[in-house]
Order: sequence, then C-alpha cells, then structure tokens
Amino acid sequence: MLVLALSGSPRRGGNTEILLDEALDAARAAGAETQKIVLSDLQYSSCRACGACESTGICIQKDDMQEIYERIGAADAMIFSSPIYFYAVSGWSKSAIDRAQALWARKYRLKDPRYTGEKKGYCIFVGATRGARLFDGARLTMKYYYDAAGFVPTGDVAVNGIDEKGDIRLHPEYMEAARRLGAAAATGETMLPE
Repeated sequence: MLVLALSGSPRRGGNTEILLDEALDAARAAGAETQKIVLSDLQYSSCRACGACESTGICIQKDDMQEIYERIGAADAMIFSSPIYFYAVSGWSKSAIDRAQALWARKYRLKDPRYTGEKKGYCIFVGATRGARLFDGARLTMKYYYDAAGFVPTGDVAVNGIDEKGDIRLHPEYMEAARRLGAAAATGETMLPE
C-alpha cells in the first residue's frame, strides 16, 4: 500500500505540515509505504488551458508536475494537505490541482486504469479564522480534483482557529485525528467523523 502525500503549505514546519507528518507516521506504523511531496519545493506553472492534454493525457509543460502525475497514478491512497487562505486551498495547492486536467484526460478519455479506480483520498486543512463555512470551498475543490485523479474523498481533518506556527501541537485532539487519518489511509478505510 503506497500512501502519497501532497503538502500545499509554503510554510515549512507549520501547522498543516505538522498534521500531515503525524498522519504519515501513523500510515507507516500501520504498514504503508509513504511518499511526501512538498509542492512549494517544486517548479511548476499553472494550467495554460491550451487543451493539448485532452487527447494524450500529457501536459505540454515540461516541469516537476510530470513526476507528480506518475506518482499519483502509482499511489493506492492520497493525503492532500493545505492551509486555508481566504476560504480556499493555498495557491500552491490550487496550481497543482488545476494541472489535473491531464489526469482528467487519462481517466475519462484514455481510460487509463491507474486513474479510473476508486482509490481513497483524504485531506488535511488548517485555517486561522473560525468562519462557519471555512472549509466548504476547499472540500468542493478536492472533491473534483480527486475525481479527476481517480480517488474518492474518504475523510478529512479540518482545523480552524489555529494560526501561530506550531500551535497545533497544543491540541492533542487534532494530532490524534491526524494519526487516525493516516491509519485509515494505510488500510483504505473511510475516516468517520466524530
């Protein structure tokens, strides 16, 4: 079982990445192999909407996204983590998500079996504000991203009211929720809300 993690936070060692690392530790403890990709460490551009990928499943932009496509295809489960900025995923996350048009073509046009299954997709979101609908936009975005990539949204950890770097460690209940998410990803189980 390979659990792929995409980290959409540009703040290394911040609250979102701390939760993601906790989830990956739990996934490894449950027997999964894990791979973590920090999007802000890569070089890639946003989608150009050129349509070239729609018949081939191959994006014409030759950048670090090409390797991510292959890792997504090889993964059995995925954890996508992002801080919430202005009620949405981060810019790093959104640029990677928009580049999933090539994955959509692989799934819907080319019927590539690496992207047509129903693998499990999990999310970790951390936002500083406490808005009642803080995660609505991110969850909807991830629903359609996961569909294009061959995953089914299966559970998330969504934390609001946490801003200062490292403050998530002061909340053992969120650290435990991340561990449960990682263990679920390692076994392909649905993470039930509390």
